[in-house]
Amino acid sequence: MRRHPPAAAVAASLVLISAFAALIIPSGAGAAPSSPPPPSAIEIPIAYHAQQDGDWCDPADIEMWLLADGVAVPAGGDHSAQQRFWDYETSHNDGFTVAQWNASPYAVAVTLDRFGSRDDIGDAPQASLAAAGSVISHSVAELHQPVIVMVGGATHYVLVTGVVLGRGGATAPPVMVTYVDPLAYGVGGSPEPGSNGTATTSWAGFGDWYTPDTHHGGVWAGRWVLVAAGVPLVA
Repeated sequence: MRRHPPAAAVAASLVLISAFAALIIPSGAGAAPSSPPPPSAIEIPIAYHAQQDGDWCDPADIEMWLLADGVAVPAGGDHSAQQRFWDYETSHNDGFTVAQWNASPYAVAVTLDRFGSRDDIGDAPQASLAAAGSVISHSVAELHQPVIVMVGGATHYVLVTGVVLGRGGATAPPVMVTYVDPLAYGVGGSPEPGSNGTATTSWAGFGDWYTPDTHHGGVWAGRWVLVAAGVPLVA
């Protein structure tokens, strides 16, 4: 899929705060224990893997997500692993041809479930940017799981790996996000020395790129597309 990053998102790229905010623990004899709030800045460590074909942004994101979870990917290197994911996606593409969806969010979700040996990853479309942002905050901050989102009117998949939470915490959109674009350095490309391949921008800047699906039909049309843990799987 093609990558069309907005100039605003690139210009707004910043270094993500890496230190956790201090957690205030209630005191007092006999006080009931309570769950501490999530830290304000969370980043999931990621190893960059570029897509090995012009259409394989989603297989590359799947590869990086699984590796971040400590899941072994198919042997043979990046191309071989991404080919396996692509083959599974296109054979579980919710009835769409590759020309219509390459590949559908449903295909991405079921491929992650299949190769990650799990059943909790879904693709339910979100009705607003704010709703999508709340899913991203919750997933990264509380579940410690990345989120795959479709940007550019649903023409390209990127992987969100970090958030800085705002006053609404993990139930509201973040104020900043860190993401990995598997096409940032071209097909098969590598980050510059000393870079882990991530980029950080404000949520507002990311929203200029993360727009509703205007290129495809199905349940995702006109909605914000993401693939995340803890959301329903829809077909």
